[in-house]
Amino acid sequence: MKKLVSIRAITARLNRKLAKESKKLLKYRPRLQSGDSIVEYAVVDLTTNAIINFHMAGEIEGFARERGCLAGLEEISFE
Repeated sequence: MKKLVSIRAITARLNRKLAKESKKLLKYRPRLQSGDSIVEYAVVDLTTNAIINFHMAGEIEGFARERGCLAGLEEISFE
């Protein structure tokens, strides 16, 4: 049975892991012509203010799994 974890909890877990590397996961809304409310995520290096990864909305679950922030039986709830 899968356990649902909120997106807010995952971003907190990821930010705790990334803080050790002077990085942070930020949420942003890209500028689009339509009125869609799409949310994207980007990893930013805090020492150089450079964006490392961006447009990660569809890849956030895989990114959390490879960083060890999401267990095998956990699944992200985007609601």
